[in-house]
Amino acid sequence: MDIIAVPVKPFGLAKARLASSFNGAQRAALGLATATRTVTAILDALGKASVVTADEEVMEWAGRLGASVIAEPIGRRSGLDGAAREVVSTARAGTWMIIHADLPLVTVSDIRIAWTAALDGDFVLAPSHNGGTSVIGGIESDFAFSYGPGSFHRHLAATRHLPVRILTRLGFLLDLDDPTDHQAAIRHPLGSWLAGMHSR
Repeated sequence: MDIIAVPVKPFGLAKARLASSFNGAQRAALGLATATRTVTAILDALGKASVVTADEEVMEWAGRLGASVIAEPIGRRSGLDGAAREVVSTARAGTWMIIHADLPLVTVSDIRIAWTAALDGDFVLAPSHNGGTSVIGGIESDFAFSYGPGSFHRHLAATRHLPVRILTRLGFLLDLDDPTDHQAAIRHPLGSWLAGMHSR
């Protein structure tokens, strides 16, 4: 089964690093809006998307968007690494791809290019501007996920035996981690939709 999936935390817990500029309700709204935009871009690009979560509210939101749900087993959750492993397990021998939910500038074209590269047999990695990993995709069933600060270089090292396609596209480079990311996104035409989401 081919799967392109977005791990999504409960919206009330999202975006803790924005706390200096956004209150809890604002962070929840921002997380919801950004995840909605990301999942909608995938649906528009490919006609399918999955959301990985253990949260019932997020599951209901995914269903309203038209995305399928991959439920994280409660006893096996271990952050983003665990969510990614759940995607690979669900895909079985198919092509899988994990895309971050917090990509305010991502486009349909970005999604199509990444997914086509994975279907062509490449292992796909897209770095974020701060050294993280916005996109990982392939067919390997035992890939060693290692998300967190500096994850791109760890993930790249884990692919040294594979044909790798590295995608440095704006839509994948800018993830919404802190207030400076928010300001950078607003300044770009693709991020103008964020202008109405004010900080306190």
